[in-house]
Amino acid sequence: MCSTRKKRHVSFLGAFVSGASSGACSTVLFQPFDVVKTRLQENAAFGQSTQQRRGMIQVFGHIVQKEGPKTLWSGLIPSLWRCVPGVAIYFTSLEVMQSVLLEGGNQPLDPWHALVVAASARCVAGVLLMPFTVIKTRFESGHFKYKNVAEALSSIYRLEGGRGLMTGLGATLARDVPFSAVYYAVYTQLKQLQPGSTMGKSFSCGLVAGIVASVVTHPADVVKTSMQLFPSRYQHRTREAVLSVYRRLGVKGFFSGLMPRLVRRSLVSALSWTVYDKVREQNHFNRKRSRLYFCFQH
Repeated sequence: MCSTRKKRHVSFLGAFVSGASSGACSTVLFQPFDVVKTRLQENAAFGQSTQQRRGMIQVFGHIVQKEGPKTLWSGLIPSLWRCVPGVAIYFTSLEVMQSVLLEGGNQPLDPWHALVVAASARCVAGVLLMPFTVIKTRFESGHFKYKNVAEALSSIYRLEGGRGLMTGLGATLARDVPFSAVYYAVYTQLKQLQPGSTMGKSFSCGLVAGIVASVVTHPADVVKTSMQLFPSRYQHRTREAVLSVYRRLGVKGFFSGLMPRLVRRSLVSALSWTVYDKVREQNHFNRKRSRLYFCFQH
């Protein structure tokens, strides 16, 4: 019994550490893509035709020339506050729920269970860290002059109340929960189709899964950004934000900023799961990631 508890403790701790490590690495490396994505979506929300015609490369160049390369990492601190504990909480939640579902079996999760587990884990992380999602988006836009995360938290709470710190929660969950569910289901199934366990395999499976999940969930990301940047315009009503995007730009408006998000999310997800798998192997638990099991004894 003690041995079982020790295994569970090491497994959950390893999940938390590996999740935090992968989250920190990917956030620092790919933050510029998030800044560009937010700027593209913000430009589209303004409805200014000259700005709408800018693509990812043009916005990169504009930021570097007009605001300096450092601006590409604006919002990095709130991103770290959000992503590092967020990824850690997500991976830890995955491990907890997998251990409960599998109950000592060595079979892999079926697609349905993979969807439910991933969606539930993302809900937990998304709700807990929602204030940092709001702050991150506003830092990236360049129109909110907060000096630091503490000031941003204080200012939003003072001017908009607790509701302001949860602006766009529905749209965020509509983005993150399906993303995690689709990503995890595709990822686990792809890994089961390929024999062996290597970093290259984890990365390629993660890349494909990230592309699929990013495209499916991008409309919700556009709505989320609009609500967080223009809270007074929508009064926290997701339906109003959806209708506004459609009236301004039509269906194509829901795919504003898709390319930088596609690049970032696909690479971040692939890197996160590759690092996660590697750290888990080095910690000597659940060596074959496609099997996703714990040795539970009751």
